[in-house]
Amino acid sequence: MTLNNKTSFANKIGYWTSQEQYSMQDLLRFVVEAERSGFNDCMTSDHFHPWWHDGGYGNFTWVWMSAAAERTKKMRFLTGVTAAVYRYNPAIIAQAFASLDVLYPGRIGLGIGSGEAMNEVPVGFEWCPADIRLERTKEAIQIIKNLWKRSDASSTTPNKANQSIDKDGFVTFEGQYFKIKNARLYTPSQTKIPLYMAAVGEEATKTAAIFTDGLITVSTPDNSKKILDNFDKHARAHEKDPNTMDKIGKPKISYHKDYDEAFKSSGFWRATSLKNAFGLDISDPRELEEKAKREVSDEKLKESTIIVTSIEECIKPIEEYFKAGFTRIYMQSTSPNELEFIDEFSKKVLPHFEGTRN
Repeated sequence: MTLNNKTSFANKIGYWTSQEQYSMQDLLRFVVEAERSGFNDCMTSDHFHPWWHDGGYGNFTWVWMSAAAERTKKMRFLTGVTAAVYRYNPAIIAQAFASLDVLYPGRIGLGIGSGEAMNEVPVGFEWCPADIRLERTKEAIQIIKNLWKRSDASSTTPNKANQSIDKDGFVTFEGQYFKIKNARLYTPSQTKIPLYMAAVGEEATKTAAIFTDGLITVSTPDNSKKILDNFDKHARAHEKDPNTMDKIGKPKISYHKDYDEAFKSSGFWRATSLKNAFGLDISDPRELEEKAKREVSDEKLKESTIIVTSIEECIKPIEEYFKAGFTRIYMQSTSPNELEFIDEFSKKVLPHFEGTRN
């Protein structure tokens, strides 16, 4: 794959907002500036606890999304990701995102995943094995799609649940983990809400291909081939065209003219470089922080973050994502000065992929 026709990548680079790292007010300033500077899409994290205790935030993402959509004109918003395993009932997720779509038609997307202990255990749930979380996620997706009255709701795949939608749109679903009875969204979505799933492992990637509109993965270009090939294979096996489905990546970057400052700022995400970070049975950010300080070396942290002193140094890593087969990426900046990152990136990196700046 070549990138000679850069215009085709003009709107494939989105902006990431970290609900764990910044206040809600700061994130609103960032996203307004990002849209003004040329970004059209925003992905935003959805957690109860942050990955890091010192200086961390715990913003409620759905509330922030509504405020952010109101303050922007065309920016599209996607969660990265909402976990539908315990604390969020899938029917409530369906209701919330349908209502957001009524307020901001065509600008709302749902990214779904099997969650982390730091989001579920603090609110009273036991942390269950990965296979159970995946089964719960499958059931949740089916419920959400049925309540959205998606045309493919009853044909998303083989499943063991008893489900039905009657002539008036009332949904009944009886799965192993979730049950709803004669439920209907009386405020339905105005448009088809895109639904994506976060995955890295083989079974989760298969689930994303079968049940959703696309894949979200933290895998980097150099280790993504197996994941993307697996996704495409299972999509085709279920009569879906993988070429019409998004494969979304999330490069993490820290930019500052002083390398040491850029590296220091990346430390907030040290815990995400822990072995099996997303499956750890640790829910206390204080414990995550201490474990990461002990076990994640500076070299390992540098491997997980694109640390640059010139913003143009971002261009080649981004090209690698597209060459690997990703169709869209969201830039997760952990730069010391976020507004400076947005300004520099929009002036010197986006034009490389756009050809001309809007």
